[in-house]
Amino acid sequence: MTVQRASARLLSEIRRSHTVYSFIEVISPTQERVRLPAIGGDVSCDRTAAIRRTCKASCVDPLGTLVPSDVTSLLTPYGTELRPYRGVRYAPTPEHPDGEIEALPLGVFRLAKVNISDGTGGSPDIQLEAFDLSRTVARDKFISPYVIETGTNIIDAIKAILARTFDDLSYDAISTTRTTTAPRLYDVADDPWDAVTVLAQSLGCDIYFDVEGWVVIAPPPDIDALPSPDFTYIEGERCTMLDLSRVLTDEPGFNGVVITGESPGDELPAVRAVAWDEEPTSATYHLGPYGEVPQFITDQLIKTQEEAQATADQLLRNLLGFSSQLSISGIVNPAYEAGAVVEVVRARSHVSGLYVVDSFNVPLDAKGTQSLSLRQKRNSG
Repeated sequence: MTVQRASARLLSEIRRSHTVYSFIEVISPTQERVRLPAIGGDVSCDRTAAIRRTCKASCVDPLGTLVPSDVTSLLTPYGTELRPYRGVRYAPTPEHPDGEIEALPLGVFRLAKVNISDGTGGSPDIQLEAFDLSRTVARDKFISPYVIETGTNIIDAIKAILARTFDDLSYDAISTTRTTTAPRLYDVADDPWDAVTVLAQSLGCDIYFDVEGWVVIAPPPDIDALPSPDFTYIEGERCTMLDLSRVLTDEPGFNGVVITGESPGDELPAVRAVAWDEEPTSATYHLGPYGEVPQFITDQLIKTQEEAQATADQLLRNLLGFSSQLSISGIVNPAYEAGAVVEVVRARSHVSGLYVVDSFNVPLDAKGTQSLSLRQKRNSG
């Protein structure tokens, strides 16, 4: 999912003065639901992090009903979920005299930490910290050797591992005919989330929990295949960008991927594929002055030259552009997912191009601003 899940009306509304509407839905292990007003905090998303989304929130308890009294209370880190939302309240109309509300989900989180501060006078302050469901999977370590049998479809193998922790997940996943050629053994105390991440990478895919709690298994977005950006920050009227900073670096700087496929358990020879930045206008063009800086990957699930090349091509998309990084702050757009594509134009900083959103935050309060980390793939036009 990218910013397209928001309505055109909301994307237009956030470009001008508007009324912010946000809340957190708290869901107990027994499915008790409470809507919690948040006075601060934010949701952070980072495509490169092991745990993609985190949530920190501040709230007050004027009636004394939210402060936990024991381990069975709602706001305790023993299976309680947080689902934050942010959006806008539109101006009143005859049909909606209180103003129609459009609020977007920001993720599904497991509550991990609750901090209660009770000073003299006033109401207790409650600080909440939560992480997306990948952390729950990672903490559910293998307690006995776990084996993926020979001939198991890779997507089915991923689903089986995740089903150890959550047996009712929904998936937005590619289909594949790729299977294991030998048993894959995971030892006691191995990390299941790391296991499914490696399996997804062998398909050239990212794996993560999206804002609705679905498991996404899909290739990274290809900027060059997109007809238009999801959102724009073009200087002038109604531009929501407040400031920007640029970093030009040669770290990590990979402009190529070399994959060796070694499939134990069959008699197939090892296969090898190479993918380079082949765009002559790119600063990291592999035949240009930048030179060649390959990343080497060995994968035991890749059996054919075609599989190796497809995976190398897909993984290269995640690498290109890190030498040209941009950080911007602006008015909050709650609709982002990491991997969204934005256009940024700022003449005096010599910025004009399309960028991938690698990380961002969404404040839960009306006064907060949004910070985005971007990397450039190609120039606009």
